[in-house]
Amino acid sequence: MEFKNYSFKDLLSHIVDNRGKTCPVENIGIPLIATNCIKDDSLYAEYERIRFVSDDTYKTWFRGHPEPEDIIFVCKGSPGRVAWVQNPVPYCIAQDMVAIRANKSLIDSKFLFALLRNPSTQKSILNMHVGTMIPHFKKGDFSNLYFDIPQDLAYQKWAGELYFSFSEKIELNKQTNQTLEQMAQALFKSWFVDFDPVFDNAFDAGLSVDDFPDELQHRAMLRQQHRSEAMQQGAEAMMPQTPQSTAVLQPQNQQTTQTESEHIRGLFPSEFEQCDDPSVGINGWIPKDWIAKSVSEVINVNPRTSLPKNSIAKFADMKALPTIGYMVNQITKKEFSGGAKFKQHDILLARITPCLENGKTALVDFLNDEEVGFGSTEFIVLRQKNKLSYSFIACLARDENFRKHCIQNMVGSSGRQRVQNSCFDIYLLSVPSNEKIFEKFTDLTKPNFEKMTINNNEINYLSKIRDTLLPKLISGELKFSEAVQSIETK
Repeated sequence: MEFKNYSFKDLLSHIVDNRGKTCPVENIGIPLIATNCIKDDSLYAEYERIRFVSDDTYKTWFRGHPEPEDIIFVCKGSPGRVAWVQNPVPYCIAQDMVAIRANKSLIDSKFLFALLRNPSTQKSILNMHVGTMIPHFKKGDFSNLYFDIPQDLAYQKWAGELYFSFSEKIELNKQTNQTLEQMAQALFKSWFVDFDPVFDNAFDAGLSVDDFPDELQHRAMLRQQHRSEAMQQGAEAMMPQTPQSTAVLQPQNQQTTQTESEHIRGLFPSEFEQCDDPSVGINGWIPKDWIAKSVSEVINVNPRTSLPKNSIAKFADMKALPTIGYMVNQITKKEFSGGAKFKQHDILLARITPCLENGKTALVDFLNDEEVGFGSTEFIVLRQKNKLSYSFIACLARDENFRKHCIQNMVGSSGRQRVQNSCFDIYLLSVPSNEKIFEKFTDLTKPNFEKMTINNNEINYLSKIRDTLLPKLISGELKFSEAVQSIETK
């Protein structure tokens, strides 16, 4: 195969550069992504701590905007990270990154994307960047980065499409997992934070919003509005995530859904009662006959787990904990010399700033029932106890109120504060006296987490194949028939 040497700049027909321009931002509007939104393991930009711009700012402030099939290229902070721009383009880009457009007479867009993800390219960029505290890869240095490019555009298109198809399937699995998590999280909030079934039972018993105590009236009004909107749409006013939360796994007909909803609501009371602590439930009100218990009473916090010194075990550090989803990103095997120990279906919760603030949480789904793993001392291990399933604990760990409590009760010096175990002695949960509520919650959410684990395993499998093929695709070493054979033997 014939190759020709080009500079990075030669391979581009256009560069959208907004570096050095800090635009005015709003609370709502068009998403503005920054360099933190570009990840090595994501095909598209992720919406992580994004800001927004007004329509007027979008039209007048920027030098230009990305177009579909452009590539976002990070210049500062993590130089060389790239993301594919989808169609339609859902955002605009901040400074310290550029949108690059392939010169299609020389290189296929997806082949360029694969080329930039290639480890040898990343290494070259790393060797060229400047700056010690914050690395920079200057746009002016694009002309100093060279590549040997296959001249066969048909081959480029095939190789680029192959790499992209793997990445696209991985991304689809990640998005599915995010949806499954959101469904489980919404059900947790509906039942154990907002107490929607209790309000519904009270309304069906004839109560109006004014009949509720003052502390509950705002929430009662919101629930009543939801019921009215559902009735106007011809739908039953029910918990928004009952059996539908697992609809992707277990499709339900309308009659089954209605019967199941009625059964679930029958597990909940129709009244509230006041407890001594105003921080519990809704302004100190919890469902009748429910009990306020601390997290440490109902969940095993950093449970004692045995793992002999010098034994070889699976290891996960703080970097492996995700901010989106529950998949542990990197698992290695090493000799145990200390650290937090965990078992299958434990929840790992970051205990330090800013990891806790960023939502770093993981579900251990990569061990067998007999295995013990270990990792960083900077995360807390939460383990199920009695009727509380790991799906409940996973949802609690991502609950906004719970995380806020953990952050407010950190101790230590600024910038390096930690959550202590005592934090879980003072955070109170509203616990139903009817254990069938926990059982039903598990029935509805556990399939979501099991499907997430299946998707995680497929993500790891596809990623391994894709990343193994990538250098061979870029170099032209691997032909189509050989690629198929390589995949089939994995």
